[in-house]
Amino acid sequence: MVTIKSFFQKYILWIVILVFGYNCQTKKLDHEAAAIAITNEAKTNLVQKLNLALREGGTKQAIPFCKLNAIGFTNRLGQKHEVTLRRITNKPRNHSNLLSVEEEKIFLEIEKLKTSEGVFPNKTVTSDESVTVYVPIPVMGFCLQCHGNSNEIQKETKQILNREYPNDKAIGYQVGELRGLFSVKFTK
Repeated sequence: MVTIKSFFQKYILWIVILVFGYNCQTKKLDHEAAAIAITNEAKTNLVQKLNLALREGGTKQAIPFCKLNAIGFTNRLGQKHEVTLRRITNKPRNHSNLLSVEEEKIFLEIEKLKTSEGVFPNKTVTSDESVTVYVPIPVMGFCLQCHGNSNEIQKETKQILNREYPNDKAIGYQVGELRGLFSVKFTK
């Protein structure tokens, strides 16, 4: 026989389970939403500044701009949002953007999960100390000026790339391929 006391105990237990279960799920969604907002800000600002440099001086001006400003801009944006923000890739132009062994596994997983619409999924990794959200960076058309196949990159651009990045691996891409990932790390 169910007593009123046991009924209320079970009722309260279910409420506690639902509340804590919902809160745990919400935190993950909040991290992903925050990471998307941060990376959208990064993409928007970088693309605007890069397009301005391209309009003002072509790749001759844009390549040195990227070399001098992209990592610093990313770091400052991370500081602004109190996260560790990085752009990482398996084919770096700047060696400091190279994937770690663990990040390479995540990169390959995301790359394999590309949808039929050409969309790569985000990936969230949680540890005891942090939550890291990986947001894909697909290749867009204007990227091919500096990141395309050898026949798509102008001779002058190749010369500048060779001078600025003698160990450049960030070429040979096509539109829609996975260029890299934003890594957005939230400390718990």
